[in-house]
Amino acid sequence: MARLQLKPHTVLITATGKSPIMLILRPLPLLVGLAVLVGLPITWIGVLLYQNLQLAQRNQNLAETASEVLTELDEIGAEIEVLKDRAGLPETDLPPDSVPETPPRDGVAQAAPAEVMFEQARRQLPELETVLIRAVKPALNKTIESEAEQTTAFPSGNPVAGDPSISSEFGLRSNPLGGRSYEMHEGIDFAGPVGKPILATAQGVVVNAEYSGGYGNQVKIDHGYGYETLYAHLSELEVKIGDRVERGDVLGYLGNTGRSSGPHLHYGVYRNGRAVNPRYYLKLPETK
Repeated sequence: MARLQLKPHTVLITATGKSPIMLILRPLPLLVGLAVLVGLPITWIGVLLYQNLQLAQRNQNLAETASEVLTELDEIGAEIEVLKDRAGLPETDLPPDSVPETPPRDGVAQAAPAEVMFEQARRQLPELETVLIRAVKPALNKTIESEAEQTTAFPSGNPVAGDPSISSEFGLRSNPLGGRSYEMHEGIDFAGPVGKPILATAQGVVVNAEYSGGYGNQVKIDHGYGYETLYAHLSELEVKIGDRVERGDVLGYLGNTGRSSGPHLHYGVYRNGRAVNPRYYLKLPETK
């Protein structure tokens, strides 16, 4: 097969009265030059397109990151609202501009620029920190402390050492001393041997410790938050008025003093001055 050869060509340019000009055109260098002239713009356009694609991708990544930051801040704001409610703070305690209002809008949705979203996040974060540190955190600490105190004041402990033996429930019952009459029993009776330790069911202050009529030797404790407990028919007392007791402290010993048909503890719980069923507060076996 014959090989194509590109031969040079001579071009002679003449004009009357002037010396002729001779040009030698060599095909190969000419083709290479034309290829370079055509290829340069195409290469430049390709580079620009690649750079624009990279820039668009970076902008997209920035926009996604900014959107994620704003979403996180919104979630933090929602958590602060929950903590604020937990701490009992009113709505007016929050700065009025902590959550920007969005006016009604319409039209075609457009993506927000990343720099605008980052600027909004930069302004929003200090406001959230201010609300959390200056308002929510101190109020929440007080609430937690108060709840801890209420927990220790809740009369949920066992009033009698060992396993309890219930001899009479709270509510209407027949006269334990005989007869056909009925009476309202404002507590639960725990039977047991004389001398069995009687225990405080919650933290509080002794407001009564004496012999008093039908209850015999009795102890009454004020636990705060509207709670009081009564321990009656004791054989001996181990506390006096004004003593501060903790849950489980010995108040005295089971007995048969006062109006009683046999050795037992009468245990009563009072909420805001009214007798309530101690079963609501104690872990007792179910009645059959």
